[in-house]
Amino acid sequence: MFIMYNTTYTRPLTVHTRHLATSVPLFGGKAAKRRKQTMKVDMPHIPAKTNTAIPTNIAINHFDQFYSSVYKEARWGSMRLGLLSKQKYAVMVNNFGDSEDTISMLEEMGCVDINKEFQLAKQQQEQFVRDLETSLSTQPEQSQGEDTPPPPDLPDPSTQGEVASMSSSEATTRLIRPEDNVLGGGSMALHQYVPTKELKGMDDFVEEAQYYQSYKKVAKQAISIKPFLRLHFPSHLRCFTFPRGDLSSFSPPVPGSLSTLNYYCMDAASLLPVLALDLRPGHRVLDMCAGPGGKSLAMLQTMYPERITCNDISHERVRRVLSVLDQYVGRGEGVGKARESVEVKKSDGALICDYGTYDRVLVDAPCFSDRHAVTSEVGNVFVKKEIKNRLNMPEKQAELLKAGLLNLAPGGSLVYSTCTLSPVQNDGVVHKVLGQIWEETNLDFEVADLNMAVKPFRFMCKLYGRKEGVKYGQMVVPFLPNNFGPMYFCKIVRV
Repeated sequence: MFIMYNTTYTRPLTVHTRHLATSVPLFGGKAAKRRKQTMKVDMPHIPAKTNTAIPTNIAINHFDQFYSSVYKEARWGSMRLGLLSKQKYAVMVNNFGDSEDTISMLEEMGCVDINKEFQLAKQQQEQFVRDLETSLSTQPEQSQGEDTPPPPDLPDPSTQGEVASMSSSEATTRLIRPEDNVLGGGSMALHQYVPTKELKGMDDFVEEAQYYQSYKKVAKQAISIKPFLRLHFPSHLRCFTFPRGDLSSFSPPVPGSLSTLNYYCMDAASLLPVLALDLRPGHRVLDMCAGPGGKSLAMLQTMYPERITCNDISHERVRRVLSVLDQYVGRGEGVGKARESVEVKKSDGALICDYGTYDRVLVDAPCFSDRHAVTSEVGNVFVKKEIKNRLNMPEKQAELLKAGLLNLAPGGSLVYSTCTLSPVQNDGVVHKVLGQIWEETNLDFEVADLNMAVKPFRFMCKLYGRKEGVKYGQMVVPFLPNNFGPMYFCKIVRV
């Protein structure tokens, strides 16, 4: 029996395959989900894992760390609850439509007339304001450094000659300690800080307060604060909201007989910067950051300005301003040719060079937009790609405020406003810019103290002033019964 062998050797064919690892199991996914659900039921005391990379989570974590050190814990807890709760709205009656019918409808709905309530509260405190005016007229003018109480550890004047430059206790107050970078104890410490020029490395890990490590004490005569005791609420500006504790929503606005919408929905706190401008007939007004257009529309509703310039750097925001004008004032020349007095342009507000031109300037600067940051991921400044823009924001705000002050005519007023609780972007920016202008120019400005003037609005919102640590301006803080704000505003007058 013969056995034949094949001497040809055949090498086996090898096919190389790449196996990709995946975190998602191919089998058993439903079982894993059931185990997680069972664990939540059986062990509810274990907190659920959250995605900390979501912009809204980043924002609230940032606010918890920063604001809890600036404000008292009880105050920040109340503000935090308001930020995360349903926002309350007010409506502004459109005078370029069927205004009388709109007012009747809102009154039938049980809404509160903000203008009427303000006038009643203003009358109640009028006698006190007159007495205060009399007492202030008999006192000599005081600068900002003189009207603030001296610290308790001032050195004894008899020992001044022993030290050539300054006492040791005063010298220690000029040093910046690491713990001071959190700006604890209120915004009164902000006079010791101005923003740095450059940001170097580790942008993800730098706290906002650490951008204020360049120490520079501004001379006390640089910033003066003068009382401004009364606000003027124009009779044509009619605004309504629901009573305290009522968070009902307004129905969408509808067009009237003139094809314009009957009212504009807005945060009632947005009215205060417009009222702080103290508009009068014949004024030339610049709205430096006009988008989306609510404050510009409120100025138009007063029927006072001779001309309004609505400017914004963003094409999208300029488009929204034009849309608001089309819907509420009318297309083309507008109702009663109202749009002939309105100019809309797109430019960087910091580069506007109409020096000494405007009687009133509103700088509603871009900011953290605290309420939006914790409730929406669209247009959120806390997304990772916006880190540098977010940290550079105080510098941009300072540029806008400085340009606005330079464009202000003698005797004119500027209002700087933001919708953030951050004292860095509020009092810090105001202090830095006023100090710069005092050093670099021969122009004189003074801060208007509105603490008494805004008291009639306490029926509508919760206000913080100098007593609560807001040094230069006033601030509407979120408050659950009347959940408006946040809104900071500071009035500056060119002398």
